[in-house]
Amino acid sequence: MADASIEFKGSSFTLSVLHLKSSELADIRADLTKKVAQAPDFFYLVPVVVNIEQLSCSIDYQAVKNLVAEFNFTFVGFTGAVTKEQRLHIRELGFSFVNTAKANTSPKPAVAKKSEVKEATVEAPKVDEHLYTDKVHRGQIRSGQQIYAKDQNLVIIGSVSAGAEVIADGNIHVYGSLRGRAIAGAKGHHKAQIYCQNLEAELVSINGNYWLSESMEENWGSPAFIHLTDSELTSSKLI
Repeated sequence: MADASIEFKGSSFTLSVLHLKSSELADIRADLTKKVAQAPDFFYLVPVVVNIEQLSCSIDYQAVKNLVAEFNFTFVGFTGAVTKEQRLHIRELGFSFVNTAKANTSPKPAVAKKSEVKEATVEAPKVDEHLYTDKVHRGQIRSGQQIYAKDQNLVIIGSVSAGAEVIADGNIHVYGSLRGRAIAGAKGHHKAQIYCQNLEAELVSINGNYWLSESMEENWGSPAFIHLTDSELTSSKLI
């Protein structure tokens, strides 16, 4: 039906996955309380898939779903390497089971010959190959303020206070202390990076992958830059 008002297509999205290591709801609640308290705005209505493959015993799926919703996450479903019976039980309860994509283990294609390379069509550049211009902000960004650099890098000549938020579709440079939240690569630029003269951030995020302050101990209080390696954030000393 060419005139249909809807169409289903496959696509891929970045989703946060909550890995459960215990079936004790009290323990899960306590840890969620600590995490969300560190950056409540960041976690608000974030879509979450709950991974249960580390649990050796059955759990109360409905209670887990209710607990996730209680903290204002948007519950998507369960995931993980579990038995067929568990999957069926989850679906019988009315919840989705999200299959993770399998790694591509097919052999790499042979390198094309020079003559073939010359004839190859030049593809359009991907989003992370775009050249971003810079949005420059001079001065301190105070608690409660938010600055967004749409389709640009964001350069802060000053510091970002705790409770402030800076967002860029490209890189973020802070020529001062980064104590608030910094979200780079907001539109899916996985090569975006975050640079600062003093890393004391509440939260950093690149292309949907985030760290809270407790994950930045290695370079805490130092000039540092943060980048994404595969699907994990990494920090290094800036100088």
